[in-house]
Amino acid sequence: MYDRNYLVSNGGFEVPCIFNEDMIFAGKTVLSGGAVAYCAEARVVHSHNYTARQQFERNFDNGVSQAMHPEVFKSVAVVGEGKKLVKQTALYLKESGQKRLIFKLVFHSAAKFMGFKLGKAYKRLPKRMRRAFSMNKSFWDEGHAKNVKNAEF
Repeated sequence: MYDRNYLVSNGGFEVPCIFNEDMIFAGKTVLSGGAVAYCAEARVVHSHNYTARQQFERNFDNGVSQAMHPEVFKSVAVVGEGKKLVKQTALYLKESGQKRLIFKLVFHSAAKFMGFKLGKAYKRLPKRMRRAFSMNKSFWDEGHAKNVKNAEF
């Protein structure tokens, strides 16, 4: 949650932005000497029921976002945390008698990982692949892309 006045007076969310606009704003706030707060008591329901393809695309965009903003994400250990989550979830599925879901977990996790890694390396991909791999296809459109710094379209 953001204080609207603070958000607007500090430039708002980056536009255009493929993904992580909230994290980028928060990261830049911290890097410029500001602060963000974490409220452990807050309860939010945020859920997606994505296919493996959609997981791939979403994580491709996440990788692109992180590659475009190394100043914000350089100290974030995403892959290590992801491995831990997969292991913990697989153990939970096994112990709760839902072993049949472990294959789906591994398949979706592999799609996420591949999408993320390709997104991090988006500059080396042909332009048509960037758009094809992305959940936010309009981000790659010529008119939209001109405003993106450091994107090397």
